[in-house]
Amino acid sequence: MKKNEAQQWMMDALLRLMEKKPYKEIKIMEIVKEAGLARCTFYRHFSDKEQVLLRCCESVVGQLRDRISQDFDNTLYKTALAYFGFWVKHRAFFEILNNSKMLYFFLQNYDDLMFSISKEIKPEHAGTQGTDFSPKIRYHFFFGMEGLWGMAYRWMLNGCKETPEELAQYLVAYIVETYEGEPDCQYYDQHQTYPYDPCFIKPGHEI
Repeated sequence: MKKNEAQQWMMDALLRLMEKKPYKEIKIMEIVKEAGLARCTFYRHFSDKEQVLLRCCESVVGQLRDRISQDFDNTLYKTALAYFGFWVKHRAFFEILNNSKMLYFFLQNYDDLMFSISKEIKPEHAGTQGTDFSPKIRYHFFFGMEGLWGMAYRWMLNGCKETPEELAQYLVAYIVETYEGEPDCQYYDQHQTYPYDPCFIKPGHEI
């Protein structure tokens, strides 16, 4: 059996068990039994069940990376559309974590996992060593990712009543309407600089 195949069987087994009982009550023996594998096979790939769940999270975020990369065209609308479109198709994973009270585990790793996606999609925004973003880009990232997740979280919690297109349009409307009402944005439009003293914003990507 291939390594990735064994890992996938155990990941699938854990998620199936989480649909039936609380995560904290699940034993490793139950995972290997559900997967149809030996206990020694489990420890060949994982040290504990937390590693299995983390691998599940990494797998889902990897699929999100592929979806965003596939649809990425450098516009906020298309990025948001890909993001929300992904989650409506992976709502079952969200519900498993939420019902098992393990959504916090996913969120603890969310920023790091999404950082890796951003560096792959837009490497020009990373530092000269390719290991981090500049302060400006880093906080842009947090604002964008936490905002997208906040919308997706409430949306899935309420049953995904709106379409991904609706959510993406609401997000763009927020940016546009905020821009229209922000005097500093109008100032930048006219002068190509910000009206702050001191101003901590550097041009471009600060590479």
